[in-house]
Amino acid sequence: MSEPTPLLIAVLAVAYLPPALVLSWTDGREHRLPNRWVAALTLAVAAALALVAIAEPPLREGLRTAAVLAMVLGLAAVLIALAAPGLLGMGDAKTVPAVVLMSAALGGEVLIAAGLGVAVGSGLAGAVVMAMTRRAGVRFAVGPVLLAGPFLGLLGAPLVGAALGTA
Repeated sequence: MSEPTPLLIAVLAVAYLPPALVLSWTDGREHRLPNRWVAALTLAVAAALALVAIAEPPLREGLRTAAVLAMVLGLAAVLIALAAPGLLGMGDAKTVPAVVLMSAALGGEVLIAAGLGVAVGSGLAGAVVMAMTRRAGVRFAVGPVLLAGPFLGLLGAPLVGAALGTA
């Protein structure tokens, strides 16, 4: 596994983390992800990664792939939110491109681990909510788990790399 560059880690810390924290806090309290903050997150990450692509030409191919994945998975998420709003909220769907873009920019293993981490984290959060309320169908904030994706990906990337034989 290739390690994420210090420049990509700086993008994660400076462009991604501050709006992700605000969005997580808001979603946890109000069960919504405000469009203004989702747009700020997406634009900050996209602009910062565009600057990284200019500064580090060897990273351009990987960043281009990350951008395409973010658009495709973001469109899929919006379609799921439209078709099954009880399954995925529109705010979560609109947040997916920024999460995928940041995770994929950090590397393939990070993206895979992020996806697995978000899936497992959402499942666990749902199980805890059901156990605490003793009712099925209770809504809970998915945003904080989703927004943790790149960080969960960094934590799990070595395990994914080992499983894929790339570590």
